[in-house]
Amino acid sequence: MRRISVEQVQTSERFYRIPKVLVESVYYRQMSTESKFTYAILKDRFELSLKNNWVDENGDVYLIFTVEELQSILGYGKNKVIKIKKELAEYGLLEEVRQGLNKPNLLYLGNVTSDLENVNSDFPQAKPLPEAEVSKSNFQKFQNQTSRSSKNKLQEVSGPNSNDTNLSDPDISEYSSRKAGADTPTPDSSGEEYIKPEYYSLLQVIANKYNDRYLYPEGYALTHSQKMQIGQYLASGYVLSNEVLDLIDQIPHDCQSPLAYLLKSLENLREERRLEEKMNAHRQAQEYYAG
Repeated sequence: MRRISVEQVQTSERFYRIPKVLVESVYYRQMSTESKFTYAILKDRFELSLKNNWVDENGDVYLIFTVEELQSILGYGKNKVIKIKKELAEYGLLEEVRQGLNKPNLLYLGNVTSDLENVNSDFPQAKPLPEAEVSKSNFQKFQNQTSRSSKNKLQEVSGPNSNDTNLSDPDISEYSSRKAGADTPTPDSSGEEYIKPEYYSLLQVIANKYNDRYLYPEGYALTHSQKMQIGQYLASGYVLSNEVLDLIDQIPHDCQSPLAYLLKSLENLREERRLEEKMNAHRQAQEYYAG
């Protein structure tokens, strides 16, 4: 056996991350390990969904992941994969929407529970959510949205569609953002700047990742006002969403105020980009007048 070194731990390779609450809480202790791992695999597809603009009219991100693909990745038969999906649905972590016409179902992931009372209680037996179906009035919207996705990818795409998230972004978590982040004061919401709705889905993915790291057991979660603070950096055009996700990964594990650290990092990045822009403009002006 070749032992893992410190350098490998710090750099690591691509990997899937499972929210701690799925492993450590009473609520999810009876969920099968296969279902927990499958949830992590499905979460890992979120970045691909954003790059393909797979966001519906309500701002919810969906996945396109066939049973055959899951069979190939998990190494299970069809019946086993269907059983796993059924269990995720019973816990409110997966919903399928039929498109019809032999098209693959759209998959929506649910939030893991962040309610402290639920986390410390056994999961009550529940019936699986009924499989939804896209109505005829909305089917064309989904069809057009899916067909346009390959043409309307975000500029952050650096290569062909991949099933793997980047090394520096192994996880996009599904914690909800109900509790206020205790690590830094929330500014007065009356001073918030308007953030365009087009950034909302990106901000939720960012919040989910932050909450996945700090909600359990630390109890930190981004509030709406704090998400809007981060949104101002995205709206400025100087910071990209994948850079915010990378900065969350780079927050030291022993950091006492992770949100303050993140906001300071975003401010430094924005100022660095502004300075670069000014220097480029100055250089271009010099070249223009010199010529």
